[in-house]
Amino acid sequence: MSATPACSEPAGAIADWCLRHLGAQPVHSFITSAPASQLWGFELSDGRVVALKVRLDSARIAACDAAHRLVQEHGIDCPALLAGPEPIGDTPGMVVTAEKWRADGAVWPTDDPASAYGRLQARLVAACAGLEPSRLAPPSPRLAYDHGHADRLWAPVPNLAWDPERVQRELPPGLTTTAEAAQRRLLAASLPEVVGHGELNGVHIRWLEGSNGVPSAIVHGWEEFTGRPEAVLVGCLAANFNELPDESRMAPVALGRRVLAAYQSESGRTLTHEEVEVAWAASAWVGCYNAALEHLRGAAGQVTHQIMTDGALRLQLAGC
Repeated sequence: MSATPACSEPAGAIADWCLRHLGAQPVHSFITSAPASQLWGFELSDGRVVALKVRLDSARIAACDAAHRLVQEHGIDCPALLAGPEPIGDTPGMVVTAEKWRADGAVWPTDDPASAYGRLQARLVAACAGLEPSRLAPPSPRLAYDHGHADRLWAPVPNLAWDPERVQRELPPGLTTTAEAAQRRLLAASLPEVVGHGELNGVHIRWLEGSNGVPSAIVHGWEEFTGRPEAVLVGCLAANFNELPDESRMAPVALGRRVLAAYQSESGRTLTHEEVEVAWAASAWVGCYNAALEHLRGAAGQVTHQIMTDGALRLQLAGC
């Protein structure tokens, strides 16, 4: 079967890129996600199976790939980065990155998922310590609580179809007030930024059984690496680690506490009182954002129920 990727790039340009940078041509293609994502897989003529990503060139993309390399160098399991980002064909401003295809692993660790995710984020932050956080700007809209648009609660998004501001008036009043209070607490903090994974959950992480019984992670989703205060990354994780592919979920406070404890244990440092408050504020903010996305998709779900149930407790823990 010839390689005929369903994307905006001509098949010939893809084949030429593979030959130039990987030393082999694609002989079979398989789509792994929506064509708009510009992500697909190839089997090459030398038998290797690779994932290719075509993206608009930017300083942020280069920084995400730098994070990929740093994580790989620190021994954290991830798809090996094989080539790129390198330009493709005659398309101005577009680059391609190739990595080894990795389809192994389960979407959920079998033992103490909250702690497993907390330890993983600590290792990722440590691995990326040499990377300047400002290179990863801007953060995703979910973490852009400091977007600076006074007429909006949520940050602007590139695709208006997925703008939670569209359903702002349809949200439960308590959800909006929780988000506003969490945002005020986050904006009141002045903490240094670090680099970490902003979407560390079942959408991007796969798990293997470790030889000593401790689950081992395979890290994907490099575009989600971002520069944010350490407490914000941990708080986001405490709310969002249990999200699964095609299933938006939010962890209750009790599991969020396990995330924070595991992160501190693995990192070897205790979060300050302010950092703990900021972490809980971030968990509330992310929960409200994800609940707004549920309403944008048409109906309240588990995330809305969870944040409406324990949002007040999260704000109390945040010192609000």
